[in-house]
Amino acid sequence: MKTPIIQMLIIILLAGASPSFAQDAISPGKRWLDHLTNDLLPFWTSEAALGKPVGTFPSTRCDDGSLYYDRMPCPEIGPLRSLNERYTVALSRQAFGYGVAFHLTGERRYLAMMKAGIDFIRGNAMDRSNGGMATTQYILKDSWGPAPGLRTPQQLAYGLLGMAFYYYLTGDNDVLQDVISVKDYIFEKYSIKGGALQSQLAFRAGATREDKQLVSQLDQMNTYLVLLTPLLPEPTRGDWNEVLLRLSKVMMDQFYSPSSKLFFRAANKPSDTDLAVTPTDFGHNAKALWMIRFAGLLTGHSELVRFAEDNSQSLLERAYLSDCGCWAGGVLAKGRLDLDKPWWVYAELDQLAGTLALTNPQYARYLPATYDYWFAHFVDRQFGEVWNGVEGKTHKPQRNLPKQWEWKNAYHSFEHALVGYIVGQSLADQPVTLYYALSGKEAAKSAHPYYFSGKIERIDEEAAGDGQMQKITFSKVH
Repeated sequence: MKTPIIQMLIIILLAGASPSFAQDAISPGKRWLDHLTNDLLPFWTSEAALGKPVGTFPSTRCDDGSLYYDRMPCPEIGPLRSLNERYTVALSRQAFGYGVAFHLTGERRYLAMMKAGIDFIRGNAMDRSNGGMATTQYILKDSWGPAPGLRTPQQLAYGLLGMAFYYYLTGDNDVLQDVISVKDYIFEKYSIKGGALQSQLAFRAGATREDKQLVSQLDQMNTYLVLLTPLLPEPTRGDWNEVLLRLSKVMMDQFYSPSSKLFFRAANKPSDTDLAVTPTDFGHNAKALWMIRFAGLLTGHSELVRFAEDNSQSLLERAYLSDCGCWAGGVLAKGRLDLDKPWWVYAELDQLAGTLALTNPQYARYLPATYDYWFAHFVDRQFGEVWNGVEGKTHKPQRNLPKQWEWKNAYHSFEHALVGYIVGQSLADQPVTLYYALSGKEAAKSAHPYYFSGKIERIDEEAAGDGQMQKITFSKVH
C-alpha cells in the first residue's frame, strides 16, 4: 500500500505518466478478490440472506444482515417499509451477485445459490399467461402482481439480469429462451413512435400517456442485451444488434443535451433536458456512455464509440473532485455539483473510467484515488457490503436507507468488484482468470470476459459434481 504522500504524487503526475507508471498505481486484481471475499460475501451468504428454502431471497434486511422483527426493529428500515413483499428486481440482482462470486472464485456453491434464485424466479415470477414477468410477490397472500399494465420495462429488464448472467456462465438454453421471450414481450408491448420504450402500459388519469424515461431504454442494454448479443446465433444476433443501435439512437436523440453534454432521466417536454431547471445524475450518464460504447464496438458503428469516448472525457473531468480524490454524484439544477455519492453512481463512474483506461492510459489517473475512497468510505467493515451512499461534505455513510432494499442489492457492488478485477489485472499486464460452467471445452472457446473482449490463452476443464467447470485465462482484455 502506497503512503499518502506517494499517492498524492501519483494523482498529480499520472496524467502525464507512462502506461507502466499508471499501472503500478491501480489496485491489482487481488485487492478486488479480497474485497469480494472479505467485504461483500459475508453479508450475502448468511442463512438470513439465502431464504428458506434457499432461493427465496428476502428483499429487505437490517444493516447487520438480520431479518426485520417488529419486537426488535432496526431503525434503518423503519415502520413504513413493506416487509411482506418480495421483488423480482431484488431476487435477480442477488442471483447476479452469487454468479459474480462463482465467476471470480470458481467456488461451485455460489453457482448453486445463484441457480436457486434463478429457479425461483423462473418458477414463480415468469408470467406464462400474459407474457413478461410479475414484479412483486405479496408474501402473505402468496400471490404475484401487479397487473401487467403497471409493470415497467426497467423492472422487467432487471428481472432478466440474473437469468442473462446465468446463461452467460452456463449456456443453459432453457434459461435463454425465457430471456428471449421476455425481451420480445418488452419490445412488442412498450414500443412507441420514435423508437423509444414507454415507462408503463397503464397510466393514472392526467399522467403522460407515453411517458419516456431513460432507464426504460438504458437498462435493457446493461441487463441482458450487451452481455448476450455476442453469444447468440444468427439471425438472433443480428436482430439484437439492431435493437442496440435503436436504443443508442433513442438515448442520443431524445435524452441527451448537446449543450450540456449530459443525458437526462426523462424526455417528455423540453425542460426535461434543460440543465437550468432539471438536475441529472452522473450514474445514468456513465452507464449510458458505457453501453453506447459497447454497442458501437459490437455492431461496428465507430460513430457510437467516438460519441461515447468524447462525452466520457467531459463527464469524468466534470465528476472528479480533486480535493477528495472521489466522484461527485451529479449536477443539480443551474449546474451546481451534487457532492453526495450514491453507491451505484460511484460504481458506474469507476467502471467507465476503468474500461476506458484499458485503451487510453489517461483515464487511469482517476483510479488510484477513487478506488481508495471506495474502500475507505463505502465499505461497512463491521457487517459487510457497502452503504447506500456517502455524504459529500462529511464523507460519512448515509444511513437513511438500509444496505439491502428492493433497489439496493448485490448487483452494483459485485459488478464493481468484477470490473475492478478485470481492469486491475489487465492494466498490470496480468492474466484475467474467470470461471464458467459451460457444457464443455468447445463451448468455452466462445466465452468472453464479461462485457469485454480478450484472447483466450488457456482453458482448464474440471469435473464439478453435477457438471463441468472451466477455468479460462484471458490476455489482452480490452
